[in-house]
Amino acid sequence: MTESIQARYEAAHDEGRPLLGGHRGDPAHHPENTMRSFRSAIAAGCDLIECDVHLSSDGRLVVIHDHALERTTNGTGLVRDHSAAELRRLDAGEGEHIPLLQEVVELAIGKVGLVIEIKQVPIQYPGLEDKLVAMLRQLGAVSECAVVSFHHPSIRQLRQMEPKLQLGILEGARPIDPARMLREAGADVYSPHWGATDPQLVKDIHAAGGAVGVWTVDDDAAVAWCRLCRPDSIFTNRPVEIGAAFRS
Repeated sequence: MTESIQARYEAAHDEGRPLLGGHRGDPAHHPENTMRSFRSAIAAGCDLIECDVHLSSDGRLVVIHDHALERTTNGTGLVRDHSAAELRRLDAGEGEHIPLLQEVVELAIGKVGLVIEIKQVPIQYPGLEDKLVAMLRQLGAVSECAVVSFHHPSIRQLRQMEPKLQLGILEGARPIDPARMLREAGADVYSPHWGATDPQLVKDIHAAGGAVGVWTVDDDAAVAWCRLCRPDSIFTNRPVEIGAAFRS
């Protein structure tokens, strides 16, 4: 059953629980950002799955976290210097290959919300935003997806391009006025590291009409702090274990 990502947030809020997001899928059990990892996160009961997107040298949207290939594949060099066909021939672990974003969208649609992080720092990909919006429109997936980035100008650009798309800004530190940052970016979700979150921050974002989605909640200390702060969504590398912790 198709459900917008906004509706998922509203339902979780009414139930008094945070949405559970699989950060790069289920990387505690399968190679990150692979189809196997995403399928495992869906099977684990995640409300959302999160992936990272770059552009290949021939302009395809490909799913991998790092700008370089060495950590997660048997390849070398930068993602942007390889064609999609070359990237997909690499081993990303357990016999998996680097997915195209379209594959991940088609897997998620009708099952879970999809959060797409666009990797526009430190290397930028001109035209990535245009390609992304065109794909989501073509697949009829705009309402079921959110786009987030540390590069806030990309989020402002996407707000002008597609007003119906849920957007979020990522932050690693604790800024003085996160609500102002949210408004200036035209974003719906403020997404900090859980350790840079506190109850007042959550209240301030809610007062500004936004939601709070924290990362990466992987241990008991993070779970305990999130129970105190009460963000709207949590993203974890361990969705099976952390999902069970929040249900207990």
